[in-house]
Amino acid sequence: MQFNQSPALAMRGFMVTYHQVHDFMPLTGPNLSGLKLILKEMAKVKLNTLLVEYETMFPWKAPHDRLSCKEHLTETELADFLHCAREKNIEVIPLVQILGHAYHILIHPEYAECSENKQVPQQLCPLSDATRMLAMDLIDQTLALHPGCRYIHLGGDECEQLGECPSCKEYIRKKGTGKLFAEYMGSAADYALKKGVIPIIWHDVALRHPETLPLFDSRVLFHFWNYGDASHGSLQRPLKELLKYLDPKRLIGGPGSRAESQHGALHHSYALQENNICEMNRAMAQAGSLGSILTDWNDTGCSFMDSFHALRAQGVSSWIGGDLPLEFRKEYAQSFLGCDFPELPAYLDAVSGVSAFARGFQTRNNHPLNRYCRKQYDFQEELKRVKTDYFEADGEEELYRLIGKRASSQRLSRILEQLSTDDPEGQWLRFLVKAEQLFMEIDIGVRKYFFTSRYFGENAPPEKVEQFQYRDYLQNALKKWNDLKTEYLAVHGNLVPPAMLRRSAEELFPESLRVGIQSLL
Repeated sequence: MQFNQSPALAMRGFMVTYHQVHDFMPLTGPNLSGLKLILKEMAKVKLNTLLVEYETMFPWKAPHDRLSCKEHLTETELADFLHCAREKNIEVIPLVQILGHAYHILIHPEYAECSENKQVPQQLCPLSDATRMLAMDLIDQTLALHPGCRYIHLGGDECEQLGECPSCKEYIRKKGTGKLFAEYMGSAADYALKKGVIPIIWHDVALRHPETLPLFDSRVLFHFWNYGDASHGSLQRPLKELLKYLDPKRLIGGPGSRAESQHGALHHSYALQENNICEMNRAMAQAGSLGSILTDWNDTGCSFMDSFHALRAQGVSSWIGGDLPLEFRKEYAQSFLGCDFPELPAYLDAVSGVSAFARGFQTRNNHPLNRYCRKQYDFQEELKRVKTDYFEADGEEELYRLIGKRASSQRLSRILEQLSTDDPEGQWLRFLVKAEQLFMEIDIGVRKYFFTSRYFGENAPPEKVEQFQYRDYLQNALKKWNDLKTEYLAVHGNLVPPAMLRRSAEELFPESLRVGIQSLL
């Protein structure tokens, strides 16, 4: 892609997240090789900032070494990664959670006195002296392994438990929720400023209590996340409210890639990603903001490589400050995959979307706040959900849509097999399309199973079963099952820590689903 001489936004970033990654969780994140691959792709589109939410992947030292998972990055690997980033003129911003999304901390009983609600380990208590000491320790350890960094992100989003402990409840009664948030996060921000780094905070909790925004030091930056009209409504309305209180130079935009564009998808819609990215960057450029960092959340379970299209769209859009040029899609495959396939983005849009039997990993969360509390895959529950959808909606209409989508997927698969791109992303795309077909075949087979029972009874005549093919679709999916699971492991083999990858594969290809399909045959 061609770039003009001067960018519209000074800070143009992407995000790596290890959110909810742990030894018992099915989510993955890139290892050192994966991180270097991301840096390589960022450099191609002149992205200059990488936000990293390490959580358990950080090499924490005593007394907090228990916070690291077994396959965490070593200090040597972290130094290697930061060196590679500097060589590519990419500034790394570490993110350390010091209030909400603290599951990785609060699952350890030693930190119980830091918890806002000991029954639901989501948030640290902002009035606890132990929490404040912990926050300072985590900031210190993070900065020690990021020498020379200019910024630190302190999190602070989705703090839904403010005021649940008795002390915080009384504080809020006297002074308000916003004051509690601003006092604690402001104190942590001041600590970071004294360390010589500029703190960044997510915007959402502060915006609920906008009167507290002026209480923060004028050097504190706010990261404004909004993932598009489909899930978050108007982008302009909250932005307008923020700009009443903040100088635009204190604002960083935050569109989404693997985010809420399509929860439950193996593969997220390029069109939705592009629209959100362009809208955010246009708004940030018009406001005169510092820039934007594209967020990327791993809890859908989708591969980090599925965000590469969004990463590249972010690079181009943040440089020009708005809509992607018409040639972006046309030249996408040639520019980034080295193959002549101008229709690739449109084809991938056609096969994106929710898969009924491979819904996003986060759909198995058992509690809205404790995301470490998860339920096992329940085939009968999923079967009941699809059955309800079939009989209460227009079941045949959805069958037509799925069969057409599968045909597009099959054609795309044949084209991808002929292309000479053997880089990791090319391998991922080939696997992705075949995996989409497998789960579509399960969905079609199940719906045809309901079709035959609906029109021909529970004991449908053999000739009707053969005519409407539900067995064929389900058997075809089962034949592919083991090979695709093996391919999933191979595609990510040197890019993701091995135990993490195995857990992810078991979540994507649950044995109970395979057994459930067999029970219908």
